[in-house]
Amino acid sequence: MLKIFKILSLTSCVLFLSACSSNYLMTFNGENLTKDEDKGNFSFNNDTVQLDYSFAGSDGKVYLRIANKIDKPILWDLKSSAMVINGKAYSYAAESAAIEGQLDGSVTSLGNRKTDTFMEDRIQGYFNGSISLPKDMILIPPHAYIDGSYFDFRNDIKEVIKSAEKEKVYMYDVNGESYGVNLARFEPEDSPYHLRSFLSYSILVDDNVLLKNTEQKFYVAQLWQTGAIALNKIVEMYHKRGDVIAYKEKKGQNIWVVGGAAALTAAAVAIDNKNPE
Repeated sequence: MLKIFKILSLTSCVLFLSACSSNYLMTFNGENLTKDEDKGNFSFNNDTVQLDYSFAGSDGKVYLRIANKIDKPILWDLKSSAMVINGKAYSYAAESAAIEGQLDGSVTSLGNRKTDTFMEDRIQGYFNGSISLPKDMILIPPHAYIDGSYFDFRNDIKEVIKSAEKEKVYMYDVNGESYGVNLARFEPEDSPYHLRSFLSYSILVDDNVLLKNTEQKFYVAQLWQTGAIALNKIVEMYHKRGDVIAYKEKKGQNIWVVGGAAALTAAAVAIDNKNPE
């Protein structure tokens, strides 16, 4: 009986440690973009392109869609484009994203056939694969778009949230049950985390190349940390809001492997002692 108690105690301890986790979340606002308050997605428009951004999901990346609004081809120069994080520039060219897009007669449809970040209204065709262009250049045909997910913010999410001064508040999950959250709120001037997406592209007009630049600015308006609830039960994550980015840190995974092996070994010894040859 004593041996069985030791085995059960060890196993229970391991299960407790392996179940520990902490959820880190950031809520973004835009400084020069339009925000869909219902879905949290960000949009920017000028006379040539429409840009859509979303931080939705738990993979720690930002989704970017670039739609060509004009009748001329556009070349996106990744090497000359960067995400500026708290003043430090990181090139889009260093990021790996599949070339994929939609051919359509207009750019009013925010369709994306691989994610449900935006809803499809009308589809006339798709293109994907590789195009013979200089490295770090992506072609966007007239009235077409490309999209991809870029940069991994997960380490930043955890470090910024851990270092921020927070207060304990209570929120409600998708089932209407309250849970505890350590929360911090910010205005643009005192936010600890700022992003600037600087994009460089060219318009091909006959034999001429017109250079264009555009920049979109984001700041963290809210930081929150909780270990009291699963990510998929948080309302903002359940509805895949585009202004919320999340990172789930799991703890105790190594202890599970070692402890589990120890428990199985102890069980084998106990059985062997109970049934000697």
